[in-house]
Amino acid sequence: MLVIGAKGFAKELVLIINKNEYPNLVFFDDISTDLPTLFFNKFPILTSTIEASNYFKNIDNRFILGIGNPTLRCKLAEMLISYGGCLTSIYAATALVGGFDNTIGDGVVLMHNVIIETSNSIGQACLLHNNAFVSHDVVIGNYCEISPSVNLLGNVTIGNLTSIGTNATVLPGITIGNNVIVGAGSVVLHDVPDNVMVAGVPASIKKVI
Repeated sequence: MLVIGAKGFAKELVLIINKNEYPNLVFFDDISTDLPTLFFNKFPILTSTIEASNYFKNIDNRFILGIGNPTLRCKLAEMLISYGGCLTSIYAATALVGGFDNTIGDGVVLMHNVIIETSNSIGQACLLHNNAFVSHDVVIGNYCEISPSVNLLGNVTIGNLTSIGTNATVLPGITIGNNVIVGAGSVVLHDVPDNVMVAGVPASIKKVI
């Protein structure tokens, strides 16, 4: 399996990957110029799309997203799919997904101690960091980043490409638009339109993106 990214979040993601299930694990970064040959002195780092394409063709076509930024997640996923990659999900052993009426898209990453209760829909290639909590009847769009210790309470709706900051809480029934950034520690009491950054308690619009 190929992990997109060889810095930052990829260093966290490697902790939940069962190396026995993925004996041909490699990492991919075609942007950084200061990378070692091996990731953690163990795993090969591919540095070109030609290498990635050959890997997909000859070894394993599965890949997961080892970066957090929603826009980059989307762009890189689409690029790797065009080279023959298959977007793959991975869940930490400690993640808890309720057994009733949950729908989770391809390429979702659930880190340690994520809790997803019942009747929720999580879109393609979302990232839910450690200790994120998703209550009931929550809808999360595609390529979203839900940071550590975020609380999404009942009947919350979140658009595509949205990032919810660490320790933020979104109260029941709130709708958050597409391409939104919610600042760390915010409490969202009112609906949020597309393409803005909000922060504070209660959260308010700080700038247009």
